[in-house]
Amino acid sequence: MERGEATPRVRDISGWIYSGMWSYCPEYPGATITELPHPAFLPDDYPVYLQQFVIGGQTGTYIETRAHVDPSSEPVTALPLSQFLRPAVVISVGRKGANEPVTLADLERAAPDLRPGDAALLATGWDRHWDDPNYVTGSPFIAREAALWLIDRGIGLLGADFPRFDCVPAMQFPWAQFWERVNLLLAPLTHLEGLSGRCGWLAAFPLKIRGACATPCRAVLLDLPPVDPEEVR
Repeated sequence: MERGEATPRVRDISGWIYSGMWSYCPEYPGATITELPHPAFLPDDYPVYLQQFVIGGQTGTYIETRAHVDPSSEPVTALPLSQFLRPAVVISVGRKGANEPVTLADLERAAPDLRPGDAALLATGWDRHWDDPNYVTGSPFIAREAALWLIDRGIGLLGADFPRFDCVPAMQFPWAQFWERVNLLLAPLTHLEGLSGRCGWLAAFPLKIRGACATPCRAVLLDLPPVDPEEVR
């Protein structure tokens, strides 16, 4: 930034990670955070504190690529950093209840100004259930026709404030088309309610873990003027 320019406003749209939080299933842990013991090489009267984090790649707000379903695909951490900084468009479809779909009619009613490469972020208010037992099992989902409508607009990233994009009892999300044409999934987000339309820039950088197909990230919206994302390295 040039001297004298205002500091850009930053809106945190990530969810908290904590011990005992929600997880998708027993095989995919949420988080266990514990205090580590005092290092033996330090004297007792020199106190230091540190935690150990045991998490999965899909813990809290995370970003992933096709490598989640295809181990031969490029890991999320192998992509250029410019892929994770994109113009953000929040699509407010109204509050959704448990297992309620985001429909094509919802998107057409919202009429978002989507351009190729944009980050499309669906806002349903489901993040209000982040701490609830049914946060995952009751998640809204994206109806097939709605997902195809978004994919056909050339978006570069799809995010939402709910954890499941598909209806698990009746799978319908067009995953093959999504991984082929979009490839970046960001979820679940928070604090999108009250936003609509173009909302600056999304920044959602994965943790630098070699070979990771998905990692937690700190997703934020930045109130910045337009720049060429290809200039970001």
